[in-house]
Amino acid sequence: MNVKRNVFLALAVAAVAAAAIALLVRPSGQKGAALGGRQHGMEKLGVQIAKLRPHSKVLVLSNPFAKESGFLNEKSRYERVGLRGLAKGLGGGSTVKVVFPGIRPEYFTNPQSVIIPPDSRTPLSFLMQPDSVDRLAEAHPECHVIVSLIGLPAEVQSLKVWDEKDPRCFALLLPDLRLIGGPSDVVGAFERGKLLAAVFEDAQSGDPLIVTKDNIAQMLEQRPQILGF
Repeated sequence: MNVKRNVFLALAVAAVAAAAIALLVRPSGQKGAALGGRQHGMEKLGVQIAKLRPHSKVLVLSNPFAKESGFLNEKSRYERVGLRGLAKGLGGGSTVKVVFPGIRPEYFTNPQSVIIPPDSRTPLSFLMQPDSVDRLAEAHPECHVIVSLIGLPAEVQSLKVWDEKDPRCFALLLPDLRLIGGPSDVVGAFERGKLLAAVFEDAQSGDPLIVTKDNIAQMLEQRPQILGF
């Protein structure tokens, strides 16, 4: 009888603990909507990648600060939902490898020495070490599509993988395209295949908006504010 009672109590405690964890993990309100929007946007980006580069091996640049953060940390949650959406959109024909670019060492000794424009959508663009992106790409030469959840490095033009002769291309989440240059530079990056696709948020509907070489010129002409110009 005591054994049965102990088993029952153990199951009850486990159920309470599981319910408590579920309440902690479950997003609510505005944050829940933001997490859901991120997952949906990355799913649409994944679908586009699968369409344009089917059965690709994908290298994902993830937030270095989320690497050591706890499971319930906000950074970790945003990265997880993004990766979940990407995997769903890609389907079973592609593989995903997640990596973490290095952070400029001067940021840790003197954070104020790294200038981050207040209007940038991707502040990590200015904290990333550009050569660390090249090293990660070289370590995974089989990955010809690089998806960045954290934007492009501020010195993207200096990257080896940005060179026209390099076969790899980028797909981006809510990027700051001004890092590439002016509108004509952005159009050129799409047309030469260095930028495969990017997902933005349509300010009018709140829905994800996919931009590719097929609609980049039209977007820049008609709705440049969505792209940050």
